[in-house]
Amino acid sequence: MAGGFMGKYCVIDLTKQKIEVIELEEDFYKKYLSGYGLGAAIITEKQPAGIDPLSAEAHLGFCSGLLTGTNTSFSGRFMIVGKSPLTGGWGDANAGGFLSREIKRAGYDAVFFKGISKKPVWVHISDEKVEFKDASSLWGKDNVETNEAIKGELKDKRVQVASIGVSGEKISLISGVTTDDGRICARSGLGAVMGSKNLKAVSFRGHKKIPVANPDKLKEITKGVLAELRHSKGADRASVKLMGFFSKIIARTGLSIPSTASTIKEIFKKYGTSGLNVYSAMVGDTPIKNWDGVGITDYSYESAQKINGEKAIAHQKKKYACQQCPLGCGGIIEIKKGRYKGTTGHRPEYETWGAFGGLQLNDDYDSIIECNELCNRAGIDSISAGAVVAFAIECFVNGLIDETTTGGLKLDWGKPEETIKLTEMIVNREGFGDVLADGVKIAAQKIGNGSERYAVHAGGQELPMHDSRFDPGFGIAYQCEPTPGRHTISCFLYASLFAVEKMLPEVKKAVKKAKGKVAKDIERYRGTTLLMQLMNGGGICEFGPMTVFLPMIDYLNAITGWNMSSEEYLKTAERILSLRKAFNVREGIKQADFRLHDRAVGTEPMKSGPLKGVTLDMDGMQQSFFDMLGWDIESGGPTPERMKNLGIDHLFG
Repeated sequence: MAGGFMGKYCVIDLTKQKIEVIELEEDFYKKYLSGYGLGAAIITEKQPAGIDPLSAEAHLGFCSGLLTGTNTSFSGRFMIVGKSPLTGGWGDANAGGFLSREIKRAGYDAVFFKGISKKPVWVHISDEKVEFKDASSLWGKDNVETNEAIKGELKDKRVQVASIGVSGEKISLISGVTTDDGRICARSGLGAVMGSKNLKAVSFRGHKKIPVANPDKLKEITKGVLAELRHSKGADRASVKLMGFFSKIIARTGLSIPSTASTIKEIFKKYGTSGLNVYSAMVGDTPIKNWDGVGITDYSYESAQKINGEKAIAHQKKKYACQQCPLGCGGIIEIKKGRYKGTTGHRPEYETWGAFGGLQLNDDYDSIIECNELCNRAGIDSISAGAVVAFAIECFVNGLIDETTTGGLKLDWGKPEETIKLTEMIVNREGFGDVLADGVKIAAQKIGNGSERYAVHAGGQELPMHDSRFDPGFGIAYQCEPTPGRHTISCFLYASLFAVEKMLPEVKKAVKKAKGKVAKDIERYRGTTLLMQLMNGGGICEFGPMTVFLPMIDYLNAITGWNMSSEEYLKTAERILSLRKAFNVREGIKQADFRLHDRAVGTEPMKSGPLKGVTLDMDGMQQSFFDMLGWDIESGGPTPERMKNLGIDHLFG
């Protein structure tokens, strides 16, 4: 008996309010798994090339993971997929929480939406039943209010809701889709696609059993994983090395950063990702002053300490763990100041602390908490929101815009009140906020006057809070992956943290054959991005293999009963990766369109700090990576021969 998948997906036409249920054969899942592998295959087949991502023809998919709902550790992620209105190419975003399992319990591996509703609508999906409900009273409500209202109307607290806030309603190209009041599928601008369809929310509630081929084997594997996690073994040794590496860099500055946690597992468990706030700012990992500044000098150790891990959890009321997560890196905090005073919200993640902190030279704790809650409730990507504020500040201080442009705001570095106000304007597309609400690339086009030199992005997507000059592997991720400007796929450090050579023997062999350090690093990068294709197809959180050795191949075989080799799974991973890249080619994206901003490359190297003198060889790394995957620089995607070998050529016929 095959397990892990429900064997069907549905397409919901919002214009006609009709549904179509499509069954899939087992071989389909062997080729694409679930998650964004399934999503890419279906959308490439169903959606015509060259369509406007905000049109009725555009498909928006909610995809569960192949391992989700099976008691596999760290298997609570779901994917939202579609054509990105932000980059013009393939778009996907994922989040944790508890929604992924509910999609499958409702009877589907994925649900796709097309068409445009005549009026605001929310769709409830339960045990293969689809109901269309009037969302007029929900339109204009934030994500917390929407979640509460839907659960109240259905009289069921276990209903899982994915919704857009005001940013998605107003078609902000940096908006996302929110679940559980603060877990956001933030990147790629897919909240705008949902808003363009007048789709306010989707709710799921199901009771179907999710099959597992070998439950005894699954139990045995999970028991071993949890034992290793308790005793800090496996991949956690790599995180000890990482923290040692961070400490050595910091030591060069003459600083001493005490920590009660010495490993990634311990840090994430106690502080969540905010436990890296100080380390990352001081070693050069966090971009400072819109990628043009230096930690220690422009953003001092004292400033970084004002938003350290201890401060981040100071008002924490309880821990938060996603479905089937044994780590629990999240936290629910009480908000002490600002418009949300007296309420609770999700503790900001590292990316948000960085985007509204060092990137803007802001060390005001309460302002970052407020901006985080603004973004969560409005459903907007906090990375992009923080980045576009930093872009606007730099434009202002250099005289490209003034108070007439900003509506009276006197923007400058480290001015928290102005940051809060401008973020609110962006969320609501109010005044100058309307110029910024679609991200830095479009904002620079509107402002002109040479402002593009301050618009740090790749392919239209703002860059995350990990400096590619610190880890050149992020440069490959930002410029070469199917979705540009993404940090959750691969880098050189991830290869060690994920123990990728131990997990995938073929990667270890390839690294051994590679000549020279750079080639070996890129082989490890390639292995890591292929592993992430399996994880994203399975619904696995990256913090799993980052904190414990996670036997992905064993998990996949135990759930599905396929007994495929790691080599066969790697080909599946290459198929998923290359399919998403080929989608970009079909949509007219050239590789040059994803070129990384000069600041992130170090075209003009830093003159001081940990990144002093660093310039990335992006052309060389890109060529090596493309060669390893059978991709062509000129076309920007897999060669015809590689597509045929992977069995995806028929999707582009």
